Amino acid sequence: MTTSSAQVDYWNGPAAERWTRQQEALDRALDPFGRAMLARAEIVAGERVLDVGCGCGATTLAIADLVGSSGQVTGIDVSSMMLARATQRLAGRSNVSLLEADAASHRFLLPADAVASRFGVMFFDAPIDAFTNLRRALVPGGRVAFACWRAPSENAWVRVPLEVTLRHVAAPPPPEKDEPGPFSFADSRRVEDILRAAGFGAIRVEAFDADVVLSLDGVEGAVEFAMTAGMTARLLADASPETRSAVRDDLHRELSRLVPSERVTLGGAAWIASAIA
Repeated sequence: MTTSSAQVDYWNGPAAERWTRQQEALDRALDPFGRAMLARAEIVAGERVLDVGCGCGATTLAIADLVGSSGQVTGIDVSSMMLARATQRLAGRSNVSLLEADAASHRFLLPADAVASRFGVMFFDAPIDAFTNLRRALVPGGRVAFACWRAPSENAWVRVPLEVTLRHVAAPPPPEKDEPGPFSFADSRRVEDILRAAGFGAIRVEAFDADVVLSLDGVEGAVEFAMTAGMTARLLADASPETRSAVRDDLHRELSRLVPSERVTLGGAAWIASAIA
């Protein structure tokens, strides 16, 4: 089963425009989680690696450095716009290829030593089928490692802007059970169950906490980040200019109160998961 058309449409629409425009800020914000995931993946020179949900290419670049000239990394994503940005960043790298495809169903031709993903696996429509497909793409004993978010309540970088935004817009309906989305893997037991059902063993799912850097140059940059990424951006997608302005002003006051410094950070909470094929 493939990733839903709604997810594909989402990552080829305004969300992709926002993420591409804010690529540097988002890479900075997510960097600690990507580094933790890559440490768990234990990638070494000469390996063949799949980077699932590679987006604008930050983790693909890091993996390319790890595998070296004797290895190969393939970044795979459904977002043509984000892959276009990745193509620019990865120009001249002979050990990198990019693939616009759905990792949930794509038939990979050459087996990989490892699958890695920084927040790219929570959007599968049928995650057991998707991870089964990824297991088939691995050599026997191959590895998978990924980062996925814990609950919004544990992620201040999401929770604080969301609470401010909900003062001005109606709350969305709660997601259906196991509905694909950024927090669909918040329950570590579900992550373990999915990996086990997909045929993986030696499963580890461990909590990882780090500051999410919203801005290095004060609250204005942090407000822009908060309104670009995460649930706040989705809630404001169709908001009026007046509503967006009110949220912006409210966010500025709240973040100035919470983090009165040039370097604006809020807490982030993820799982770092790994398993063996």
